[in-house]
Amino acid sequence: MKRNMIFRRIRSALITLLLSSAAIFALMRFAPGDPIDFALGLGPGDMGVNMDMLNERKAELRKQYDLDENIFIQYVRWLKRVVRFDLGNSMRTKIPITEELGRRIPATLLLSFTALVIESVIGLLAGFYSALKAGKFQDGFIRILCVLLGSLPAFVISLAALFLFSVKLHWYDISSRAELHRLWLPAIVLGIIGSPQIIRMVRSEMLSELGKPYVSAIQSCGLPKRMVVYGAFRNALLPIITTLAMSFAHLIGGSVVIESIFNWPGLGNYAMSSILIHDYPAIQGYTLLTVASIIVINLIVETAYLLADPHVRRSESRSLKAAREVRTHEKKKVFN
Repeated sequence: MKRNMIFRRIRSALITLLLSSAAIFALMRFAPGDPIDFALGLGPGDMGVNMDMLNERKAELRKQYDLDENIFIQYVRWLKRVVRFDLGNSMRTKIPITEELGRRIPATLLLSFTALVIESVIGLLAGFYSALKAGKFQDGFIRILCVLLGSLPAFVISLAALFLFSVKLHWYDISSRAELHRLWLPAIVLGIIGSPQIIRMVRSEMLSELGKPYVSAIQSCGLPKRMVVYGAFRNALLPIITTLAMSFAHLIGGSVVIESIFNWPGLGNYAMSSILIHDYPAIQGYTLLTVASIIVINLIVETAYLLADPHVRRSESRSLKAAREVRTHEKKKVFN
């Protein structure tokens, strides 16, 4: 039964990835602008070019990138290459996309992991403290701060931090190198931006656990409050870990703005520069990698959750059994 549940999750993940790849490909083709004009460096007001040679060069590039075929044939050919881990070549640099992404993945992982640590520390401490002070001034202040941070756009916080620590205080160097002394500011900003959801999650889970009958029973036995709170925190830890794991997946794909503003040489910075010039293969490769990483991490988390918590397995088994009974009943009604 456990093996069947894992197999179903893998099958669902593959279907999701396939549908996502189709959506990514279609959205790119429906986007305004001609990528061939960007590849040739042409603008709307360019004059004085030989139109016959230009049209001939455009036709060559369209054939090279399969843009002369209908969208279905383009997608099938692209998907066949993706299965072989071939994402094509960049229209801008002519370098294979897998090589471009592979060179930038370490910088993004370093930034994302550091931001996750900062986000986890802030989220756990603030959420835990807010739950213990529920209904008091401290709790209200933390909740208002979460709303404020969740409302401000990422680029506003990033530009404010860059202006303060780089322009005014001269504590941060602006360059394009992935160096450790340039890591702290974008990691802190990214961690602060992602912390409100962790704070809310920790606060909600802790309040849910502290309100259960077993907590009152333990307190009536005379155990210290510290031990009671620690036990409730352990019981609330599993969904919190799940949220942190998913947060890491979204950090990998959601750091486009942060990397662009701080000029951090990761996947997000590469994606932004590719979007500006309509580099179809590069954007498709980046987006597919991001979606695949989120799906894989989600699959790992769900599988670990399934293996760790027997209640989930029993609940899913009951749901599957009920669904089979409904299908059997419907078949009997049809044949009768």
